[in-house]
Amino acid sequence: MSSKHSNLTTDFLNSRSRVKYEDDEERIIFLFDYRKDVKASQSENPSDHAENANANDDASDLLIGEEINWRSLQKLKRENKWGVMRHPMILNFLNEQLINCAMWYTVQILMFAVFLLMLSFHILSENAVTKSLLLVMLLIFFAVLVSKAVIKKGFPENNISSWFLAALTFNMVTYSITVAYLLLPEMFTYDNYNEELKKIILWLLPIVAILSAWLNFLYILRKSPYGIYTFMMVRILKSFGHIATIWIPTLIAFSFAFHLIMRDSGIEPWDSLVIKNATVTQTLLVVLQAITKTSTMMIGEVDANDILGTKQWIPSCLVLAFEIITVILLMNLMVSLAVGDVSDLRNTAEDTLLRIKVNFIIEYLQILESYFSWRPKNVVNNILVVHKDGSYFTTKGDIADVENDDSLPDVSEKKYDVSFINPSMRMTLIERKGRPHTVSYKSCFLQLRERLDSGIPRFTGAPTYTEEKCSLWLRYAKWLIGINWTAFLEV
Repeated sequence: MSSKHSNLTTDFLNSRSRVKYEDDEERIIFLFDYRKDVKASQSENPSDHAENANANDDASDLLIGEEINWRSLQKLKRENKWGVMRHPMILNFLNEQLINCAMWYTVQILMFAVFLLMLSFHILSENAVTKSLLLVMLLIFFAVLVSKAVIKKGFPENNISSWFLAALTFNMVTYSITVAYLLLPEMFTYDNYNEELKKIILWLLPIVAILSAWLNFLYILRKSPYGIYTFMMVRILKSFGHIATIWIPTLIAFSFAFHLIMRDSGIEPWDSLVIKNATVTQTLLVVLQAITKTSTMMIGEVDANDILGTKQWIPSCLVLAFEIITVILLMNLMVSLAVGDVSDLRNTAEDTLLRIKVNFIIEYLQILESYFSWRPKNVVNNILVVHKDGSYFTTKGDIADVENDDSLPDVSEKKYDVSFINPSMRMTLIERKGRPHTVSYKSCFLQLRERLDSGIPRFTGAPTYTEEKCSLWLRYAKWLIGINWTAFLEV
């Protein structure tokens, strides 16, 4: 399974892959050849190759001569070639690297979870032990952020995006605020100046600190099996941003309408805006309370007894219109949009997770190359066996038996998933030219989506491999951060 190509294209990956469908055992066996094609990479002129040997050492020995490395992954990501990234050969490489860094990811989750819990306990009951531990953890977080920034800057292949700079700035600012919350209470005891300002600062800092810790914890969980729920929150928030053009004017309109009716009733929060010697802050607070009260009424907590207690026509009609427009129509519209977004997200969640995991693996491999180059490098397992129930295992095996398989067809075998009114069916199309996307048959239209394993030649030999017993740690690593093969392959 050698090839003269060096770029990661679908044809090149297909030439380095073999597949076998065992319907009796309901599983698929993939064979991959990750070895570097030395003959293709060498120059025809030996002297030219000798001159370029030193310059290419770093690039060619990243993963002991394997075709796939973080540079090739980053190139595919930069060129937006996610169709190539979903090839089983690359997915297997990503899955192996993800399992290798499961320990590091577990440490990340535990540290951010412990940090969030300890910060919560420290806010409720301050003590020197939790304060010291929190400062140590913040120092570690700072060091990790600085290391990531240095690595990003150190490799010329990296493009520092605005999103990375925004995330780095946010973390630096929030960590600094958390450090200030831990240290300022003791510093403020040295004098008695500006006591009111100090109280406001000490009241605001823990709120920002705990919210930022919560956001960072959710951000870390994105790569876990529960990451889809984080995506749901973000997706619903984006949908709310779209409907906010209707929701916010409606909220403001009814807030002032209710306030005009109830401002002389003496019932909170419908206080009068005309308060003797009232400051601008107090006036704005009255408006904010009216808007907050109306927003709670919009989510179903109408509590209109105070308004209906006026026993007047206009307030009663206003409450009725408010219930119809906001509680019934607007809120049901928001719920239906959220349900639709969640349904769409379930279909695209694995693609979103794949993008996040690719970024994670690129950073992980860059860290290994920068700080742990002395470590022995693991060879990627080249045999993947995926069962119908979603379970899988990978191992190393001898592929010599299938390298010169004369039974392989001369034409590429394309595989498509068919969407029809009836339950989805599977069909195989063998064609020499072109890739049809729609088939018309007696006025019935079938939508064809090419499968990820399409175009991979089959093999008939039996590769030599041994299925090792899956340990508890390996099962945990697969569950925590491994690739969900059932989302990409259909056995």
